[in-house]
Amino acid sequence: MSGAEMKKSSSSGRSLILLLLLVVLIGGLAAVVIAMKNQPAAPIEASSNAVAAAPVFSDAGDKLLVWTGQGAGPGQHSAANPGQIVFMDGTGATTPVMDVPPQTTRVMACGDEASSPDGSKFAFYMGLDSGTLYMMNGADTPQRVADVHALACLGNGTFQWSPDSARYGYIAYEPGAEASEFADGFLKIMDSRNQSELLSAENVVAFDMNNDGAAYVSFFTNDKNEADEAAVIWWNGSAERELATLRPNAEDCKFSSASMGIAPDGSLVLVMGHRCKSGDTRTSWQLYTVEPESRTTTLAASDFQPGLFASFARTNNLYFSPDGQWVFFTVPDGVTANTVGVKAVQMSDMSISDVVERSALMPTYSGNANAFPAVSPDGKWLAFVETTPNNDNSLYLTSLVDPNIAPIVIEAGSRGDTVSALAFTSDSSRLVFVSGGDNSANNSLSAVELNSGNDFRLSRGRFGAGLALAPNGSEVVVTDWQVVEDPKEPPYLNLITVNVDSSETTMLFTGGEVVDGKVTNQRFATPLTWRRP
Repeated sequence: MSGAEMKKSSSSGRSLILLLLLVVLIGGLAAVVIAMKNQPAAPIEASSNAVAAAPVFSDAGDKLLVWTGQGAGPGQHSAANPGQIVFMDGTGATTPVMDVPPQTTRVMACGDEASSPDGSKFAFYMGLDSGTLYMMNGADTPQRVADVHALACLGNGTFQWSPDSARYGYIAYEPGAEASEFADGFLKIMDSRNQSELLSAENVVAFDMNNDGAAYVSFFTNDKNEADEAAVIWWNGSAERELATLRPNAEDCKFSSASMGIAPDGSLVLVMGHRCKSGDTRTSWQLYTVEPESRTTTLAASDFQPGLFASFARTNNLYFSPDGQWVFFTVPDGVTANTVGVKAVQMSDMSISDVVERSALMPTYSGNANAFPAVSPDGKWLAFVETTPNNDNSLYLTSLVDPNIAPIVIEAGSRGDTVSALAFTSDSSRLVFVSGGDNSANNSLSAVELNSGNDFRLSRGRFGAGLALAPNGSEVVVTDWQVVEDPKEPPYLNLITVNVDSSETTMLFTGGEVVDGKVTNQRFATPLTWRRP
């Protein structure tokens, strides 16, 4: 080969190599571009209060109804500017719903039956000792229902839905009812479709509802304002009929409380508080059954009890087993104003047995470090906190199917530890709860499988009492205190989600900023309920 040919061949070879390198470079750049296009976009922080997070809710349309405000947390918020009610999505982005009125101290779900059975509506309260009841339909703007006393939303029967969600009822208590001899007011039954009033009945101390109507107890007083007569009345949707008139055992005796329940077969069960001024002056309970058709009233059992029925606490309660074979009722134990014993009545022979002798914690007007009781959606379980005079607390789950089934009992931890929040999943398979220290101390978010009684920890943290479960039970939204390094600086309250199966945690809302080691701009977001528009 000549020198010229060799030079030509060498030049062609170099050209080929350069061409190959160029192809490789272009291909590599193209691959990088494609890869970048396939990467998920970085989440956008929708507001200054939200920490960027991937959507975590069980359904893209799910939203949290949340109270947000300035301050360390609920109860420590600005009175002049108590914040807003907002919707929060899975990224922490918020959409305003309504302003919270100035001077508001309470923003809360209206008792343990705030959500309608079909999930379409939600009732909540805003105000001080007196305030306003609101009703939300789906994700619509909440509508004002009425100005009410906060007792109306205390729970354990003060606000109720009919099983078909067509009606709701509440007691509009008289001013100062929490300090009266007994708490009474106007019973209001409302049409949930158009918010029209269907019934207004006065002097009502207790009521219950089913799809056919409502039963209630009204107290009538003498010239000393003592309840010396109780009327048991049935309302069928259009007319009222008095089924029974009860009177105390003697002239110097009076009624001090009442609880009312409609059994699955339509009969009524009542527990009346009774006390006399002479002779044996201890408070007693009286258990009555009433047959509406025949208007037959029977005093089935009676006994003395250690404590008084306090008007500011829900200590007179009735719970039925799903099949109506058992009815459970509570009796003040005399240990505190809002602790009770729980008794079970077998309806076939009216035999009575003790389920819990004392220390079951019931709702009280002033609140409590421990959670208030709840009934599972299927009506098979009653969950409450059992508390002792030494402040040893335990989560107590008793079967409403049969009191002879051994209860599930889970200790809160060391003495002084609490069970500060609890909630059943919508399918009644689990109870999720917070136990351990409170006031930003170390504690745990846990769950218990109701079929087996096995409990397991979801996450360790410093969880608060604000807790909401996803509609499908897959995630928990809970408040969580963030403690900073300097012990002189206050903690701030975040809002996070915890996946029940994986324990993966995602930040939704940051409750403060740390600037030069100092906590500033404290704010909070506490969940009210999880809505599915």
